[in-house]
Amino acid sequence: MGILPRIRYLLETDPAATLEECLISLLIGIARHSPTCATAVIKCQRLIQTVVNRFTVKDSMEIHPSKIKSVTLLKVLAQSDEKNCIEFIKNGIFQNTTWHLYRKAFSIDQWVKSGRDYCKLESALMVEQLRFWKVCIQYGYCVSYFADIFPSLCLWLTPPTFEELFEKNILNEFASITKEAYLVLEALAKRLPKLYSQVAGDETTWCWSHVGPMVDLALKWVALKSNPYIHKFFEWKGLKLSDLSVSPLLWVISAVMRMLSSVLERVTPEDTISLRGSGGVVPWLPEFVPKIGLEIIKNGFLSFSGAKGIECGTDITGGGSFIEELCHLRHQNEYDTSLASVCCLHGLVRVVVSIDDLIQLAKTQTYTPSSQGYDYSSEAKILEDGIGKWSLVELKSVLITFMKLVASEWHNVQSIEMFGRGGPAPGVGLGWGASGGGFWSKTVLLAQTDAGLLAYLLEIFQIVPAEDPPAVEEMTFTMQTINSALGVCLTVGPRDRVIMEKALDFLLQVPVLKYLSLCISRLTHVNGGIKLFRWEYKEEDYLLFSKMLASHFRNRWLSVKKKFNAVAGNSSSHKKLKKGSATLDTIPKHLDTSSMAVQDHRCTSLVLEWAHQRLPLPTHWFLSPISTIHDSKQTDRSSASNIPNLVPEHADFLEVGKCGLFFLLGIEAMVSFLPTDVYSPVQSVPLIWKLHSLSMILLVGMGVLEEEKSRDVYEALQELYGQLLDKTRFSQSTKHSVEALRFQSEIHESYCTFIETFVEQFAAVSYGDLIYGRQVAFYLHRQVESPVRLAAWNALSNAHVLELLPPLEKCFAEAEGYLEPVEDDEGILEAYVKSWVSGALDRASTRGSITFTLALHHLSSFIFHPHCTSDKVLLRNKLVKSLLRDYSRKQQHEDPGLEELPGFYLQQSDRNHLSHFSVVDFDPTAAKRSLEVRVQDPGPEVSWSIEWVNE
Repeated sequence: MGILPRIRYLLETDPAATLEECLISLLIGIARHSPTCATAVIKCQRLIQTVVNRFTVKDSMEIHPSKIKSVTLLKVLAQSDEKNCIEFIKNGIFQNTTWHLYRKAFSIDQWVKSGRDYCKLESALMVEQLRFWKVCIQYGYCVSYFADIFPSLCLWLTPPTFEELFEKNILNEFASITKEAYLVLEALAKRLPKLYSQVAGDETTWCWSHVGPMVDLALKWVALKSNPYIHKFFEWKGLKLSDLSVSPLLWVISAVMRMLSSVLERVTPEDTISLRGSGGVVPWLPEFVPKIGLEIIKNGFLSFSGAKGIECGTDITGGGSFIEELCHLRHQNEYDTSLASVCCLHGLVRVVVSIDDLIQLAKTQTYTPSSQGYDYSSEAKILEDGIGKWSLVELKSVLITFMKLVASEWHNVQSIEMFGRGGPAPGVGLGWGASGGGFWSKTVLLAQTDAGLLAYLLEIFQIVPAEDPPAVEEMTFTMQTINSALGVCLTVGPRDRVIMEKALDFLLQVPVLKYLSLCISRLTHVNGGIKLFRWEYKEEDYLLFSKMLASHFRNRWLSVKKKFNAVAGNSSSHKKLKKGSATLDTIPKHLDTSSMAVQDHRCTSLVLEWAHQRLPLPTHWFLSPISTIHDSKQTDRSSASNIPNLVPEHADFLEVGKCGLFFLLGIEAMVSFLPTDVYSPVQSVPLIWKLHSLSMILLVGMGVLEEEKSRDVYEALQELYGQLLDKTRFSQSTKHSVEALRFQSEIHESYCTFIETFVEQFAAVSYGDLIYGRQVAFYLHRQVESPVRLAAWNALSNAHVLELLPPLEKCFAEAEGYLEPVEDDEGILEAYVKSWVSGALDRASTRGSITFTLALHHLSSFIFHPHCTSDKVLLRNKLVKSLLRDYSRKQQHEDPGLEELPGFYLQQSDRNHLSHFSVVDFDPTAAKRSLEVRVQDPGPEVSWSIEWVNE
């Protein structure tokens, strides 16, 4: 017998109330796990009917915790699949379990007199029943039930007299019902037909005739100054921040704002941008639109002081604004208050923006607020000009506040360890092993809520492209907004698709791209290692960048994740992934109702699984345009990149790559000019990922290097990353800096296979191209781990292209990084000797390739090192014997041979920095004699053979 039949059996035996509550809690947990589990609960014979019977058979007037849990279970099952919701409605289950909502209305006094315990239970039950109804409304069902349920909701929709609620300590219970009631009204508002639409409504739509009275009720909560208690709360007179009454009231006001915002969105025409551009206006405005705006202005939600405020005559708010207090509350340690304040801010900003849009669309030569029945006062003047315009200073202050918050929070999401196959590790949602908390922790939820508000604020503060070079202050602020948008992208989760799209829209708009271009130009002027560009981007270039990158990022990161074959798929099925390198699977997350607009109309679920999602993003998400390869023949390369092959067939990959190079250089340039106290998500991406991406784009061919602009951008990125590597190398101790670039360990365990493919491509198409050769040569850098360096050398040797790499002085990163410390890896040293004795380095010597320089330097330094450890003596002797045998066979060889080996040495003018390298002539006979001594007497007492070098 499975777990579900066992639970059904226990429920059928009339268990005790405590056991019944525990059993239903188990069912809720199972149903929430995944759609498969929810389906199993539904299909278990008699299980749901047993739960419903237990709900209805008991005393109808008595409320038990198990009844509350039963409604919660039905709500969860309805969320998981629309079919379940339909069945619950058809079978009368919805009506039987929500009958409390139909009860005859009673007064607040009667409710209070029923006792605190009863109020707590009834509040919890009504909250779950309202949530159950809201789920049905979101699917388009039970909308017509509003007329029957509204009379009993009036009590909860109207501000009460708070004295009794305080005395009985039940304000939280009352506010919980009120909040859910207004969230139900929000769901109903989303079912309204567009006000100016010609499409007739049906049974799935709400009626506009109900909206006016609902708005009037909502405005009673907005009228902060007319309600004595709320006014006291607003002015902070005698109310401590730790008071439990603060949070419930904020949640109610937040729900009211969401409801008003949804109503205003249904009034707003579909395409407001085209209406403005064509001079078109809406034919009329409902009376409640200016009424909402005036109530917000009169009740001090925003501050309108300043130059324009003085012109109007007075500071309307008479002190600190509501927004100012909300920002203050956000920084409090109490989590619920902080979260409620952010939600309240978000709803308020949405309402203000919608009102401003509608007022501007309705303005004509004859329109003034007085024509709608209002006195033309300072409030009306603000309403006509735009609330946002008059409160721009305060809104900008809010923007800066949340930019700082998001900058300090995105690390919490990225620090959570993720796993691929089998979904998340147990406890990862709750934060086991994560200092900042798991994906379902309060910390992460608050961070994602902050990110949602910031994305909306960034949409308001559109960047205007500057014709002339902008002022330093303006430039710094713009760069910080761009940086904060990148932080938003790293914070959002699977339910935050709308927020991610807003962040992408902001980042990829043409004005932002122009600012990035300005940063690039500034970087080339101040960074001596990067050459100046002899060309400029044109308007059509920015439009192309915006279009191509927007399409790519949406397809890459907002599309449904598909399964791949084991060969070409993600390596997550074989090993534990690094932090941030994959998304979690299996466990669903509830969708925020604000994001439902983007769901497909055929969607049959209101929950979203972690499986098949790509959010939250890895830190290196912005590298995808240059690191995603589309070619069915390139699956091995794609798998080595740990970036699956997901771009649609019709995409222009070469153009996407060029656009990606520009975007990458732009944000890198921007980061270099940020204040030192600002940490960018771009800086959090390991250098190894950036260098790998530069290699990935060359696998599709030479296209990006054949076009002048993209070639220069590619070269600039090489120089920039070379400088970053040098900076990192000098800032670390020798012990930790050697082989810091662990491609095989960090990116993919089969990275050596990728290197072989990369070198084969270089040999096939590059014809010794300098920029391509620099990228290949980088894998010989001493910071690269030895297996990858060995794979790169062997691939070059086997392809007979050692001579195609550029000279050392033309490679990016300083020469010291390639030469020091002295090579001591046995496999690499043997590979050097093998190439030397086989003649593979002959042409490399003639062309001055870095390969000849590295082999010569590392072999001579290793063989003639004065402090060779005992464990390396045998290796040294083995190498010397091979070189001597080759020297004996090639006595008459004209090309450079053994005679140059011990003469290549380092002249140090400074103990800490390498300044000059030279090959010094000397007597070959002495060199041979020196090598012979090494073979005969390998002990440490042998003197260093450098004494035979003639300077």
